[in-house]
Amino acid sequence: MCGARPLRPEPVSVLAAGVVTPIGPDLDAFWSGLLGGADALTAIERFPTDDLRVGRGGEIKKIPAVAAGIRSRAAALLIAAGADLRGRARLGAAPARIAVVVGTALGGVEELEHALDHDPTPRRAFDALYDAPGHALADWLGARGPVLTVSAACASGATALGVGADLLREGAADLVVAGGYDVLCRFVLRGFDALRSLTRERVRPFDRRRSGLLLGEAAGLVLLARERDVRGPRLGRLLGHGSASDASHVAAPDPNGRGLEAAIRAALAAADVAPGDLDFVSAHGTGTPLNDRIETAVLRRVLGARAEAIPVNSIKGALGHTMGAAAALEAIMCLLAAREGLIPPTAGFEEPDPSCGLDYVPGTCRAVRPRLMLSTSLGFGGCNAALVLERA
Repeated sequence: MCGARPLRPEPVSVLAAGVVTPIGPDLDAFWSGLLGGADALTAIERFPTDDLRVGRGGEIKKIPAVAAGIRSRAAALLIAAGADLRGRARLGAAPARIAVVVGTALGGVEELEHALDHDPTPRRAFDALYDAPGHALADWLGARGPVLTVSAACASGATALGVGADLLREGAADLVVAGGYDVLCRFVLRGFDALRSLTRERVRPFDRRRSGLLLGEAAGLVLLARERDVRGPRLGRLLGHGSASDASHVAAPDPNGRGLEAAIRAALAAADVAPGDLDFVSAHGTGTPLNDRIETAVLRRVLGARAEAIPVNSIKGALGHTMGAAAALEAIMCLLAAREGLIPPTAGFEEPDPSCGLDYVPGTCRAVRPRLMLSTSLGFGGCNAALVLERA
């Protein structure tokens, strides 16, 4: 019907979350580290970096014991996050009705490095497949429903949550374990080093002195269920998801932020939320001069008169850019902020930049209990995604 508004998608409940990050091995350590302004960006120890301009990043120094014997580091991170999640929520559905959707920028590429250099066995090559870590997680969880791997560069984690919500709404599953992961390896570090994207200093999102990003590794997972099926406590709700591609440049954001703006507006429309109703924005905020300026301009256009009144933070100054895990971790952070009534500071932000100029939560955590939250993500190749989340 001409002029008719689309039906609002059914909200999806987020029952619980689990993570493993450079800040700590579980959700509690992740949250306390963010609140305290942690800086987990240190010298990388797992592989040589002497030939690179920058040899620092958000490295997980010790894999949790539950996953310590798993050869594939990507699978180990996912299973460690899965163990944290399963310790906080029961997977109360038939195995065939539990789906797994994970996002990643790199998949098992580190295993391909090992296969080419040291161990050219079929098993090692299998571990290098993009979907191998997701299947390893599903096997460990005993999930026998759909297993999907989403690759939308550094917007993968948000896209995975959106796909997981769609599976629930379509009746393809009763529970979905969704999130993202990526590992630090020489292949990706050399690539970012060649692009001169990495900073030799501290990561400073939105700061006047920002000079680049540092990479990190992590996994973050949430347990999703249909709203009508939930009887007990929940962490929050996923109201809307939007994705858009601007395809402006293989490694740089569109200078006008068209794709990001389209993704945000699509997520808000799906959630039936007006921009002015938002209470908090978790920004992509990489700490690169171009990304932060463009993202700020987009937020100003979308939020309008309320742009400077809404707190905006980035957690990448604390643990680095964790690529496929980033958006999942940021969504989890939003829901924890709503539950606890505290917004973590933007670690590394100290000197305002006139070209940015929003409220980036400097210094210490902010005592605010947001109800409606927006999380934004950008990735190579013009990938953009946004999530609208609501307090439980």
